Amino acid sequence: MFYTMRVVFLVLVLMTISACSSEMGMNSSVKPAEKPKGQETFKQKVTGTTTSSSPYAESIIKDERTGIVPSSLEIPAIGLKANIESVGLKENGEMAVTESFDTTGWYEQGYHPGEPGNAVIGGHVDSRNGPAVFYELNKLSVGDEVKVTSKTGETRTFVVTDKKEYPWDEAPLKSIFGYTHRSSLNLITCTGDFDRSSRNYSKRLVIYTELKS
Repeated sequence: MFYTMRVVFLVLVLMTISACSSEMGMNSSVKPAEKPKGQETFKQKVTGTTTSSSPYAESIIKDERTGIVPSSLEIPAIGLKANIESVGLKENGEMAVTESFDTTGWYEQGYHPGEPGNAVIGGHVDSRNGPAVFYELNKLSVGDEVKVTSKTGETRTFVVTDKKEYPWDEAPLKSIFGYTHRSSLNLITCTGDFDRSSRNYSKRLVIYTELKS
C-alpha cells in the first residue's frame, strides 16, 4: 500500500504567500523613492573612472546547485531500478500515488532533486500480488547511495543520512516536504501493521538523503 501524506496546510501556506505577493505587486500604492540630491552628479563622476576586477573574484564560492525532473531511480544497495512518474495532489489534499506498483512518484509541486529544498519520491511497499517497488527500502543504511536521472541523462547522487518511522498521521510534513538550504531527497513508503478495514498501514517510513558533494 502507498503512503497517504496530508500536505494541505503546506499548500495553503504557499497559496497564501503567493496571494500576498501578487496583491502587493498589482495593487501597491507605495510611490517609488525619490533619488537623493546629488546622485546624478556622483554617478557621472564614477562612470568616468576605470576600475580593475577584484583579485578575489575567481575564489568566491557560488551556489550552482540545480535540480532536475527525475525520470529514473537507482538504489544499488538494494538492487532497485525503477521509473519515476510525476505526481501532484489528490482532491482531498493528499499526495497522489502511482497506479503501477513497480514505479515511483515524484511530488512535482515540491522541489526538484538537486536544488535546495526537500524533494520527495514515494512508492508502494506491496500489493495483493506481493512485494512492490519500495518493499526493501527499510534495508537502507546511512551512507548508501540513491541516484536519480532525468530523461536527458543528468544524474544527481544522494547519500542516506537517516531513517525514521512515524505514525501515519503524525509525520513531520515540514521536514519532509518543506524548504531547507540543503539539497535533500526524501523517500517515503508504508510500514508497520496493515489494517484491513481501513486498508492503511499504521506507519510511514522516511529515508532522508542529501546531495553527494
